[in-house]
Amino acid sequence: MDGLRILGAHGGRSKGGIATTCLQVSKHIVIDAGNILEALGEEALHVDHIFFTHSHLDHLIDGAFIVDNFFAKRTKPLRFYGLQKTLDAIKEHLFNGEIWPDFSSLKLLKVDLPAVEFVPIVPNVAYEIDGYILTPILANHTVPCCGYEVTKEGSGIFFTGDTADHEGLWEYLNKALHVKAFIVDVSFPSNLGGVAQLSKHFSPHALAQGFRRLKRANLLCYVYHLKPAYAQEISQELERLSCVTAILKGGEVLKYASGALIPKEEVTDKIRILNSIGAALSAQNQIESLLEMIVAQAKKITHADGGTLYLLQEEALHFKVVQTDSLGIRMGGLGEPIAWSSLPLYQEDGTPNTTMVAVTCALRGEPISIPDVYEAEGFNFEGTKRFDANTGYRSRSMLVLPLRNHENEIIGVLQLLNKNQEKEEGVFSAEDADIGLSLASQAAVALTNTMLIGDLEALLEGFLKSIIYTIKMKSPYTAGHIERMVEMTMMFAKKVHQDEKTFPSKAYDHQGLKQLHFAALMHDIGKLATPEYVLDKQTKLEGIFDRIALVEERLKALELRCEIAYLKGEISLSEREIKVQECMQILGLLKGANLGMECVSSHQMEAIWRLAREPFVIAGVPYKILSEDEAKHLSVQRGTLTQEERDIINDHASITLDILTKLPFPKKYKEVPQISANHHEKISGKGYPQGLKGDEISFEARMLAIADIFEALTAADRPYKKANSLSSAMRILYFMAKDNELDKELVKFFYTSGLYLEYAKTHLPPHLIDEVEVDFETL
Repeated sequence: MDGLRILGAHGGRSKGGIATTCLQVSKHIVIDAGNILEALGEEALHVDHIFFTHSHLDHLIDGAFIVDNFFAKRTKPLRFYGLQKTLDAIKEHLFNGEIWPDFSSLKLLKVDLPAVEFVPIVPNVAYEIDGYILTPILANHTVPCCGYEVTKEGSGIFFTGDTADHEGLWEYLNKALHVKAFIVDVSFPSNLGGVAQLSKHFSPHALAQGFRRLKRANLLCYVYHLKPAYAQEISQELERLSCVTAILKGGEVLKYASGALIPKEEVTDKIRILNSIGAALSAQNQIESLLEMIVAQAKKITHADGGTLYLLQEEALHFKVVQTDSLGIRMGGLGEPIAWSSLPLYQEDGTPNTTMVAVTCALRGEPISIPDVYEAEGFNFEGTKRFDANTGYRSRSMLVLPLRNHENEIIGVLQLLNKNQEKEEGVFSAEDADIGLSLASQAAVALTNTMLIGDLEALLEGFLKSIIYTIKMKSPYTAGHIERMVEMTMMFAKKVHQDEKTFPSKAYDHQGLKQLHFAALMHDIGKLATPEYVLDKQTKLEGIFDRIALVEERLKALELRCEIAYLKGEISLSEREIKVQECMQILGLLKGANLGMECVSSHQMEAIWRLAREPFVIAGVPYKILSEDEAKHLSVQRGTLTQEERDIINDHASITLDILTKLPFPKKYKEVPQISANHHEKISGKGYPQGLKGDEISFEARMLAIADIFEALTAADRPYKKANSLSSAMRILYFMAKDNELDKELVKFFYTSGLYLEYAKTHLPPHLIDEVEVDFETL
């Protein structure tokens, strides 16, 4: 729905569709309850929020019946919003256990929740639901009353509620420039102005007087709440007022963006039903309701008596909803599950099961119309005939429609039965097939979004967010790496998509980009299994704590031992000074080596191992400065990790692959595991975890590899290493491509497209952005 739908617009009930106040804001929201059930029918089940203007019966009557009608089907409370005194009056005089049951104290059958919840509202406070904002504005009536400003995407319509003239109304309208139209109450003709004033309603004369205070010329004015007995007289008066745009009679729609009116004649049943199917895209958590609605609306739009909805699962059509109005049959959906056997697409010998009309429709992907199933040839209707024999029903005409999702795949079949005999002699027409296919298409999209996008993608994205959050709690540096690497990967993909020379056949639609986004997000998911002390190891001796502190304490103890030996006369003053100086030099060497910022020279490595193998002697007593394990860690030439620790970190790729291959990715994201897990593979075949080489590594995994390495080289937030300059990082990429570790064409494109510089300007400090002198054309 793209506008405010008028379900009821009169100040009383009468014949000819004259119904009391009710406005539908969206599929789930209405203002007042004067005509919900008659106007919406089965769609009324989806109303979850009713905003009341006041407590008079003509504005709340269906609030009682909607709860009663759908009590067994509802899965969430129906919320009643209103001023506190309005809700108090409703509870005291209607839902009081005497006039009507107190549904706020009764639990729904399907969930342990009350059937009704009362929600007090406060004037001038905005309430947002599903993207719609409703703001109550006080009115001037005989009981506490408010109107509602309804806005969507910045534009709105104001509904005054029942009201007499008051200064606040015009002050509000003069200030609320985003309001494009307002609906105002005119209940009595001007010759009954005294009655209007006493009952606090507008008359045409009073409205004209009020308009003198309106300072806006671009505001549309719609009148509602005409009392049926005076409707003709009021209409004649209002026609003479240039300020009134139109008189609402019910069935119209006012567009939120412009306030323009779509007449009732244009808001046909078929358009409304198709729009309601489109609106079902948002009902991701009510799949059963959606299935029922599809069948019910399809029957309504084609004037069919019965309908069956099948979904295609594991090469068989499974019954999901069965409805037959004349027999009162309601199966599946929110009701009892259907125990009927599914219809296999293929016989046991592998041949298509074309004897079943629904299966044939699914296999062919085309609508099938049958004037009379008893005279049809080529299909087996024994099940239909048995149903007729058991129920006394007579199945005749049938229209069978395929449901195609947005990927043009058949996901189910909609079968309609027995066209109304008063409509074209009971035979479904070509128009029925066309409109039915349109509905089936929207239904399939709604189903796909609800079941696939709504469930799998929401689960997947939620899972990813929780994983990234967990990684962030464990290793902020890794989380930062993932965020930047994802950003660079998406920049890379978009550059490739825009390129028409180097990679003309490579293009990424929304789905392809999303798959790549997921893959980049999950590329380091295996690091969840990597110990923290290895993952973010800042120094070579870091474990549970940095063991350099122990080494430092040993050396301080040795200095103290030298002092004691000197005082005891065991060593001379010069020997003491030499030994203390030697301790300080050793500590400087070990502290420097521990940081891992610089490459350890062979001379330094020899000195480190000598400290582990040769004792430090004071007055003839040997002392050990380093253990062999400490020497092993300190003698790591580059970085802070030993080979064993590097192997532990490298295991994250195989763990990533193991995790992702166990996840049930939808078909369109089936490449995520291999893209994520293969970003450490090398073109030469010397990478990991699988040792893939050449074309065995996907194009996308090769992109991830470059993004992963470049981010790691230029990251400035790692405490255990310095960030490389831009020229240094690009030189390393160049030689990795030269050595057949990275894809040469992609590395060259990374440079020639300017992507490297674009990223650097955003993420590198200015002093690291220097001139790149490597000639990438030589790759």
